[in-house]
Amino acid sequence: MNHIGPYLLDSIRATEGQIEVWLAQDAITGVPALVYKPVLAELPDWHIEGVLPWTARVADAWVAELPFGAVPLSSRGGAAAAPELTAWARRLLVALLEMRALNLRHGRISPEHIWVKGEQAWIEGLGLPLEANEPDEAALTAALRAAAGDSWPGWPFHAVMERLAEGRISLREAAEQLTEPRSAAEVESILEDEPGEEEAASFEPPPTGTVRVIGRGEARERAPQEAAPKDEAGESAEVHPAGADAAAAAAEEISPTVAGEEPLPASAADEPAASEPPAPDARPTSQPELPYEEAVRVKGPAKSAEPTSPPADNTPPSEPAARATSERPVVRIDEVSEPAFEVIEPGGGASPRSLLRYGLLVLTALLLVFAAVWYARSGGSGGGAATNAGYAVEFRLEPSDAHAELVLLEAPEGSQLVSDRVLAVIPGKVYFDVPGVYRIQLRADGYLPQEKLLAIPPKSRVITVRLSR
Repeated sequence: MNHIGPYLLDSIRATEGQIEVWLAQDAITGVPALVYKPVLAELPDWHIEGVLPWTARVADAWVAELPFGAVPLSSRGGAAAAPELTAWARRLLVALLEMRALNLRHGRISPEHIWVKGEQAWIEGLGLPLEANEPDEAALTAALRAAAGDSWPGWPFHAVMERLAEGRISLREAAEQLTEPRSAAEVESILEDEPGEEEAASFEPPPTGTVRVIGRGEARERAPQEAAPKDEAGESAEVHPAGADAAAAAAEEISPTVAGEEPLPASAADEPAASEPPAPDARPTSQPELPYEEAVRVKGPAKSAEPTSPPADNTPPSEPAARATSERPVVRIDEVSEPAFEVIEPGGGASPRSLLRYGLLVLTALLLVFAAVWYARSGGSGGGAATNAGYAVEFRLEPSDAHAELVLLEAPEGSQLVSDRVLAVIPGKVYFDVPGVYRIQLRADGYLPQEKLLAIPPKSRVITVRLSR
């Protein structure tokens, strides 16, 4: 199998001029990729949303990694739904706008050059040194029409894309019409010519007795007209600041005006009702203050009276009278002789319950330490077991009675293994000294040699090799 750097080349997907487009995969991460070779130009350094970015340049090839699960738009031919078409069109139109800002043209957009995943879409191959064959707007419209199939006339935005392909609207106008969510009727009304001023409906006042809510804009227009009659009638006009004007307009917008009825004057609204009695004073009346000596003679607690300070004189206060004994029955609460919780006396010995708890904690800690040591010795990292001799990987052969040689062609940095020599005879365990990517070759009698990139430690401890003619 051919490879370029860490990328394994699977098959040729397409050919554009002298450039071959290969389906590839990263041998280390497993990420799918597209490899274009040979390309001798420098790798672009821009990044556009909705365009597959260039990942790396290896030798004479450009590499663009694909998102997991992305498929070409050609595989969705005739089966794309309207929500998917809308999402793809929005994303790709924005990508074309960014390309125009950078003075970039693709010129070869087709269903094979668009990759989709869910509601996301990407354009591949932007920046290759190839000639442009078709305008990007018309090519994008044709690609979406092929993906929609028979459902193209039912898509609400098909007329927008067709006008874009014909050049009747600009790319920015098409992107703006697809960005705002609209129904099919709204889109058709936007595409039609706007009506003139003669067709605008004239304002008709509402009939008497109906309630009409005045909008904010209309209230501002009618405010100067209503202020003029008031000034002629002799009423005083109030001058409001800018903030008060906005507040008055908002208040007039919220409160409905009944046609046929005159609003109350401002003076009547501001003055309180004459018939309404004043609110009674809710404050509690304070009790009359007693002299200090009389306050002392009061038997029993006073709930509402507050203690007053003694007079500031030199005469010593008289002794307070003895507290009167209440004749009410006394309620007694008997305490439990034994408390509800365990009493731990200082300096005393530990209870059996605490000893049992400490013993369980120590036993659990020992079990955890033993499990960690056993897991480390058994090589629980998931790949080949790491031993003193290196990383052990077991190779199996099918059929089981066959034998093959494993030749090491290239080792990673830090490895002490010698290249271009037979590393082991399989089936059996093979030991690799350092982690990394090894390039090996399998040789068996009667079979062609096969090369493979092996990542150490591998995901599985056992690798099965099947010999087939």
